[in-house]
Amino acid sequence: MSVRARFYMPHIDGLRCLAVVAVLLFHFGVPGLGGGYVGVDVFFVISGYLISGIIIDEIARTGRFDFKNFYIRRSLRILPALLAVLAMCTLWAVVSLTPGDLVAYGKSLAASAASLSNLLFWSESGYFDAASKTKPLLHTWSLSVEEQFYLFWPAFIYLCCRAFGRKRLVPCVLLVLGLSFLANHAAVSGGALGYKSDLFFLPHYRVFEFAIGALGCFISRRMPSSRWVHELAVLAGLGMILFSIASLKEGDVFPYVKGLLPCVGALLVILGVRSSAGRVLLANPVSTWIGRTSYSLYLAHWPIVVGVEQSLPTSSWSTKFAWMVVLSLVVAVLLHYAVEVPFRYQSAQQRRRNRVALVVSASLATCALGAMVVHSNGMVWRYKYFTPGVFGMGGVRGQQQDHLAFRPLSAAEIEAGKRRRFSRLGAACNVRVLEDRGRCHLKRPSQVLFFGNSHEPDAFNAFNALYGEDRRVNLITFGTVNDCAIVIDGANFSSPTTALDCDKRFATLNDTGFMETINVVVYNAHMGFDEVSRDLWRVLEVMKRKNPKIKIIAIGSYLQTPTECATLYNRYHTYDACRDPNFENYFKPDERAVSPIPQVRSLDYIYISKYELFCVNSELATCATWAYGEPAFYDQHHLSLGFAEYMGDRILELHKGDLVKAGLPVPSASN
Repeated sequence: MSVRARFYMPHIDGLRCLAVVAVLLFHFGVPGLGGGYVGVDVFFVISGYLISGIIIDEIARTGRFDFKNFYIRRSLRILPALLAVLAMCTLWAVVSLTPGDLVAYGKSLAASAASLSNLLFWSESGYFDAASKTKPLLHTWSLSVEEQFYLFWPAFIYLCCRAFGRKRLVPCVLLVLGLSFLANHAAVSGGALGYKSDLFFLPHYRVFEFAIGALGCFISRRMPSSRWVHELAVLAGLGMILFSIASLKEGDVFPYVKGLLPCVGALLVILGVRSSAGRVLLANPVSTWIGRTSYSLYLAHWPIVVGVEQSLPTSSWSTKFAWMVVLSLVVAVLLHYAVEVPFRYQSAQQRRRNRVALVVSASLATCALGAMVVHSNGMVWRYKYFTPGVFGMGGVRGQQQDHLAFRPLSAAEIEAGKRRRFSRLGAACNVRVLEDRGRCHLKRPSQVLFFGNSHEPDAFNAFNALYGEDRRVNLITFGTVNDCAIVIDGANFSSPTTALDCDKRFATLNDTGFMETINVVVYNAHMGFDEVSRDLWRVLEVMKRKNPKIKIIAIGSYLQTPTECATLYNRYHTYDACRDPNFENYFKPDERAVSPIPQVRSLDYIYISKYELFCVNSELATCATWAYGEPAFYDQHHLSLGFAEYMGDRILELHKGDLVKAGLPVPSASN
């Protein structure tokens, strides 16, 4: 009897069906399924159960374990379909992706083929970030986690059996489960920066989910034969999974405690072998077929989501949903029957060896191809022959910028532009280096402190263009407050966060002696008048109490696009795309009037509206998206250096009187 026949249970394929449908509908944007991503965790439990069963069964029958045969089977199970998807995605990427996205794709291509994509995406950003919709291989992170699990789990089970005997396997599995869960607890309680991304992507935080599945191999032997026990197990398990799908949301701390419910639920469903409800709900022909096709469905669906989102950006959700469903099913069926099945169930030994060699060679070639794409600078040469990214795209409203001849931005130019906004900060005075007399000139008449989130450098660049060489002014940067926890206690504030020196920087800011030397505070934060910035306004209020003579200049927000402005420019050949209503997800000229923050109304400050600076009558269609040789922003909303310097000139033009009112000198002509 084959391994497949010996371990095949139809209701597990039905559980796979539930898992993959949850993931697909979540990624398709169906409302009410915010926790659909737990389908991946259900897959991990299933893998832990089946793989552990295979290993334990072989050791029990033969007294040994054939590692070579195990990895050959795993390779033929996972890699052929994956490589086929990588090949299709690469063809699409070369035709459709703009230079910056193509270089990022090359990195993910190599990482996916090498089973390291979870580490790559962990190093870049979170799973739920807006930028995820530009990463067609993001979903391969779970395959990499699973493949990394396969690397150590067989050896772990085998060594435990040799050292302690099969009867002591349960304590060994429980030990690993406990250590993995404790690692989750330590990461959460430690509160280090980026710990949510750590939990989501790194394998040791996921091992406890596989181990929960592995425990099923031992519990199943002791399950009571009573049908009602099995009915209760299946119904309770399905309820736990469905509750998680409906109640969890993007950005939750996961897996940790919230990962237990769907994982234990999956285990209960697996254990309910005799359940009639399980046979009806999970072991029916439709559920088992979808379950058997689930791997191909999972592989195919996310690149299609990304492709549809980029090809039909202005279409309704229902239209996008229909395309996603149809294309995912068609591609998955072709992938399953043309690639997955022939490779997975090839029995002839010689042909299997040949196919393993083919798969390994293709994996290495794919890694090399990814490296080539990374070093191609985005293949800008493609624009000579066709226009990447425009096929099937909706139109862009607004007038074309006829005064600008289109020239594609290469990946290197985009990255250089993003770095350039920080180029002036290296030599600037900062609250951490106040004693550095070469950078900090604390005796100058005008001391200006910049305060805000990641947009603080934009205000600094604007004022540096006006006062950078002015010996009457000292510009002091605080550094972003992002990721700094803020505690406000009456007339004082502090930060317990040690990362990024948040605690030390806020301690300096809280020092009355230091604050008495400050003449002007320039506040600049994206969404700086929204609820998310309430604590920043409270800090401004405390600053004003410490030194009532301080003048506050509050600069408002500007545009935000879900896709990087540089990408939109390359795709549509105009910076007008960065202000197109179809691609704009933050445009708030009335931010001050509608702000829910009390200090916005109670504090005395000078307000500078970017909409007044850059738009005619604050109308979106007239907003500037290019100046001084650079786009307004290369990413979604942080101003480029050139555009920030343009903002400085506009501030001088429209707010010279306010600068003087704040006690600042009129900028010299040389500056």
